[in-house]
Amino acid sequence: MVDINARKFQALVKYDGKDISSYLEPYLKSINYTDNMSGEADDLQITLMDKDGLWQSSWLPEKGATLDVTFVLYKWDGSVSTVSSHVGLFEIDEITCQGNPSEVQIKAVSIPDDNNLRGSEHTRSWEKAELKRIANDVAVGAGLELAYDVEYNPQIDRVEQTEESDLGFLLKLCKDHGLALKICNKQVVIFDESDYEKAEPAYTIIKPYLGMPSSGGTTVTAIQSWNLKSKIRDIYKACHVKYQQGKTKQILEATFKDPQKESGKVLEINEQVDTVADAERLAKKKLREKNCNEITGSFSVLGNIGLLAAVNVMLSGYGRFDGKYIITRATHSAGSSGYNTDIEVRRCLDGY
Repeated sequence: MVDINARKFQALVKYDGKDISSYLEPYLKSINYTDNMSGEADDLQITLMDKDGLWQSSWLPEKGATLDVTFVLYKWDGSVSTVSSHVGLFEIDEITCQGNPSEVQIKAVSIPDDNNLRGSEHTRSWEKAELKRIANDVAVGAGLELAYDVEYNPQIDRVEQTEESDLGFLLKLCKDHGLALKICNKQVVIFDESDYEKAEPAYTIIKPYLGMPSSGGTTVTAIQSWNLKSKIRDIYKACHVKYQQGKTKQILEATFKDPQKESGKVLEINEQVDTVADAERLAKKKLREKNCNEITGSFSVLGNIGLLAAVNVMLSGYGRFDGKYIITRATHSAGSSGYNTDIEVRRCLDGY
């Protein structure tokens, strides 16, 4: 259990279903958890002091074993915080022993290695199939469940997986249709980031100043460092899609404009579409791909187990950077220096 200025942080860990928290606690040097919103596996790193060589020998974990982890933050009076967080289910994929001093580092990821999702390459095809069905075929084939958390479910005339891993194929297929993908807790989760951006902010991050009171409620003020950035390269005011069909020579086109931009470049796209509605959807998707990282930032704060990927936060006191942001990555680290949270954010797009 890590002492954080009279508060207590504890990681509850189950190893292949067995609670080993009390065994870990005397040796725990640090624990780090990275939660990614989409496109990358979540990861967990546990570093253990091992001067007696116990974890290098009889207690050495097995590669492929599962770790089920929950973070708990105790209140100042010693009671359990109402904000605990089930971090997730991980599979151990790497163990490192080093010295001096002697220690063992256990690394685990949210994508299990005992299925075909990452390693094996496949060649197969689907015809006249909905995206949800294709994703379900891939998930079930990898021993996972599909959580299809989006209403949009396009029918695809034909798609081929050619000597690709299931994960690489599914990531590309989702991106082509403007959707995001995450693997966690033995699930393949497919969602639309724009839907998540519509949610109300769970926290307000206030710019620190001299004499500011400590954080309370849903307000975050215990900020150790922060960085905000706005870029102009590869940012567009609109996207224009134009496609001429081969047989009929009919021209299909549509333009989608960023409602917040009065000037700027127009992104030109020439990709196959079957209807004007498809062209409109493609224009919106391509513009979002380019503009979603126009305004980004990072914050290091006193540990907060509620700050997780896909959670929206409101920035206040940062001038023109004020507004609603979504967390794209959260790293929670507990050790001798206390419990800290680092988050990466991007500004939510308004209207698309």
